[in-house]
Amino acid sequence: MDWAPGMRTFIDRFTAALPPDFYTRPLAQARALYENLGTVFPYEVPAGVRVTDEEVTGNGRRLRIRVYRPEHIAGRGLLVYIRGGGFVIGSLATLHPLVAELAANTGLVTVALDFRMAPEHPFPAGLEDCYDALCGIAADTGRFGADPDRIVLAGDSSGANMAVALCMMTRDRGAPRPRGQALICPVLDFRRWREGGADAPLLTGGEMEFFTACYCPDPEQTRHPYVSPLISGTFHDLPPAYIVGTELDSLVVDARLYAAKLRDSGVEARLTVAPGLPHAPLRARALSPASAALWQTFCAETARLTG
Repeated sequence: MDWAPGMRTFIDRFTAALPPDFYTRPLAQARALYENLGTVFPYEVPAGVRVTDEEVTGNGRRLRIRVYRPEHIAGRGLLVYIRGGGFVIGSLATLHPLVAELAANTGLVTVALDFRMAPEHPFPAGLEDCYDALCGIAADTGRFGADPDRIVLAGDSSGANMAVALCMMTRDRGAPRPRGQALICPVLDFRRWREGGADAPLLTGGEMEFFTACYCPDPEQTRHPYVSPLISGTFHDLPPAYIVGTELDSLVVDARLYAAKLRDSGVEARLTVAPGLPHAPLRARALSPASAALWQTFCAETARLTG
């Protein structure tokens, strides 16, 4: 494979800390290994970003959120970030510095959503948590110094899947709708992962099979439009999108197909496919100039979507 500079070093460190078979370990151990990536690839919260753990009320429920307020606010847009992790691993701590960087780079208040995870809470529990939190945020944007019609949903991998599903849910349920969607390496077709799939660096077929079984214990759930939009979703009246795919990711086909389906439905969709990078290479931004450049572009495009 023709890796971008710095990526071989990153992948070697990543797989030493999180072996490709990590998902075969006891769940608590697998989650601990994943959280340890924050120690292996340390980043600092940018100076001037104030971070608070708060709650928001949506549809009668109290949901936990983490709010990042940059020192110098650039506008009244609001970013809502949903982490990846296959719906199974990860926490608000997982990409904590990254979300803080998103706030600092854009100058926009950014909210990270928390949610219940599979297999303890399979689909649609975590997604409904995010939906209720989004509704609560949209109803109380003054608290964040933002306009309710300038919310952009962002996420990576399974978090990008949830962002797409939320765009569909707000349309289908008549809820306040996001102004844009900014996605990194979205997974949007789980049907092909029920029995494994192609291996790729940082994302094996066995790992995807495991995540799919945890999130959708009933195989028929993989066809649900809010799980696999590319199978049974509809794309009319969705917000404009910026979509990142990476050349050496088995999910790059999802990014390409989603962009095409949005355009076919009359929705603006910008697509970047970054050469020489693997799945969701966000942690590599200190080791790989290509990853760092991709991240800076993503931040700028995400801010643009707030209008």
